[in-house]
Amino acid sequence: MQELIKALIKAKSEFNPIQKDGTNPHYKRKYATLDAVLDAVTPALGKHGLVIIQTTERLEGKTVLRTHIFHESGESIASTYPLPEIADSQKFGAALTYARRYAVCAILSVTADGDNDAEGATTSQKTEQAQNNIRPRKENQHLLVQPTKQAITPPSINPKDLRVKEVRTLLNYPLDLVKEWLHSRNVTSPSELDSFQIDELVKTMCLAWAGNKFGHLNHAANSYQKHVIDAVLRGISEMEAIQAWMEGALAQLPELN
Repeated sequence: MQELIKALIKAKSEFNPIQKDGTNPHYKRKYATLDAVLDAVTPALGKHGLVIIQTTERLEGKTVLRTHIFHESGESIASTYPLPEIADSQKFGAALTYARRYAVCAILSVTADGDNDAEGATTSQKTEQAQNNIRPRKENQHLLVQPTKQAITPPSINPKDLRVKEVRTLLNYPLDLVKEWLHSRNVTSPSELDSFQIDELVKTMCLAWAGNKFGHLNHAANSYQKHVIDAVLRGISEMEAIQAWMEGALAQLPELN
C-alpha cells in the first residue's frame, strides 16, 4: 500500500479547485456535480499512476456501489456504498450519480458541497421561523428540536468522524453508546469504517431516538427511509433531512396530560 499512498499524497496536492456548478433546488445552495469533481481530480490522479473505477455489485442481497482507487504498482483501496432498491430506472440513475459523487469525495477526502458562511444569516432566520411554526406542548416542550449548530472543528478532521459527531449531537445520542457500537466492529473511530457501516451507525442512532415516538419500530424505519434517506437522494443535506424528520415526528406526538 506504500506506493499507492505516496502517489495519492502527491496527487491530492495537485488537485484543481472543484467548481460548484450545481444548485440544490430546495435550498438554493451551490454544490459540485460528479463531472466537476472528476474534472478536478482526474488529471492529477492520472499523472501519478492512479485511476478511480466504480462498479455496482450485489452484496448480501443488496445492491452496492464499489469505488476503487488503483495504482500502477498493483496496489488498490476500495469503499462500499449502499444503493436504494428503486425500480424506476430514472430515479435509480439519479441515486447512483449521487452515490458516485459522495463515494469519490469520501475516498479522496475532498468536499463538493457548498459553504454555508454566506448563508449564515438567512439559514439562522429560516431555522428560527421553522421552530416558531412548531406548536408547543404543555408538558413536552423539552422535546422540541433545537436548531442545528455548525460545529467549529479543525480543518483536518476526517469527514466520517465529523458526520457521526454532527448526527450524534443533533440526536443527543450518548457518546458511550457510539463507542460500544464501534467496539463491536473492532474499530475505535468512525474514520475506520466504510461508507456502508457509517450509514448503518447513523441509522442506528436515528432509530434509537425514534424508539418511543412511533407506534412500532417498523413505522420508525419506514419514516426514516422516506424522510431522510430518500430526501438525501433528492439532494437535501443529511443534517437538514434528519432535523426535518425529527420535527415531523415530534409534531405528531399526542399531547401529554
